Amino acid sequence: MTVVVALLGLILLIVIHELGHMLTAKALGVRVPEFGVGFGPALFKKKFGKTVYSFRIILLGGFAKMAGMNDDDEGPDTYPAKPAWRRALIIFAGPFANLVAAVVILAGTLMVSGVLVGTPVVDKVERGSMADDVGVRSGDRLVAVDGKRIEKWDGFTQAVRDKKPGDEVSLTVERNGSEREFSGTLGESKQVPNQALVGVRPEVRQETLGPIEATGMALKTTGDISVKMLVFMGQLVTGEQDFYKNVTGPVGIASVGSTAVSQGFFPQLLALISLNLAIFNLLPILPLDGGHLFFIAAEKIIGRPVRPETMGKVAALGITLVLVLFLFATYADLSKLFTGQPFIPD
Repeated sequence: MTVVVALLGLILLIVIHELGHMLTAKALGVRVPEFGVGFGPALFKKKFGKTVYSFRIILLGGFAKMAGMNDDDEGPDTYPAKPAWRRALIIFAGPFANLVAAVVILAGTLMVSGVLVGTPVVDKVERGSMADDVGVRSGDRLVAVDGKRIEKWDGFTQAVRDKKPGDEVSLTVERNGSEREFSGTLGESKQVPNQALVGVRPEVRQETLGPIEATGMALKTTGDISVKMLVFMGQLVTGEQDFYKNVTGPVGIASVGSTAVSQGFFPQLLALISLNLAIFNLLPILPLDGGHLFFIAAEKIIGRPVRPETMGKVAALGITLVLVLFLFATYADLSKLFTGQPFIPD
């Protein structure tokens, strides 16, 4: 059942992507003869207005067929008849829909499930640390660092962020209704060399966020993850990251998705996959959306549309690359499945 839920989530993201294309195309005056989910023979077809909606047997993608884009259809309501800026908006709308979906999913999760927030109350004191040596105990509330008052855990981390091993620090805590001050010399973190260690861990609580705060955090998270994804993709290209270990195909996504459903973090994974779809589709390779945007930009630079023959050759190369990537990802998935390796590296 969890696998089915995971697959339905992936299908939803595909539908969102293609809806972005279709709705923008219709809004900008382009006729859409068919909107399909999946490929191969159609299991279901129904026409509403000028568009046929289909559900096909191979659920590995989808499409919004636009008049004149891959056929000889002509007229003012076809895709080629529209100015470059309208075509660019139609193409960009797919990845943008996935970006919006990622933000909405994350914001909704923050509003419903909340986020873990550290409190200034000490949950644990590490043995042998400065805090342990001077007498800080579990249950103490941190109220000041070097005489500067703090109210939240973030205030504490900011107060000690720039300190180095060997620096002196004074901690004021509240215990049994009274304040006590402890001073000592900071040690060094075992995990991060040259980083000072106080030796206290906070109590955490679950906090739900309001719509504005949740959306702001979701936007920031989406932006941070996008930057990390781009850096990571560059590392894959340069060989700094192992391609086999880090690539995941449909089998791996379904497996990880099933685990996420059973463990309760599927919405976060769905947002991450949606973000992956957006970034991957913006790569400047035909038939991906980024490839179409690249040729629209080239058209504006050279002052005329790129020859269909040239686009056809580039598209053939791009399809080959995407197919090779798909086959390799599937091979990597099956190999990891049979050898017991994790789909996502530790």
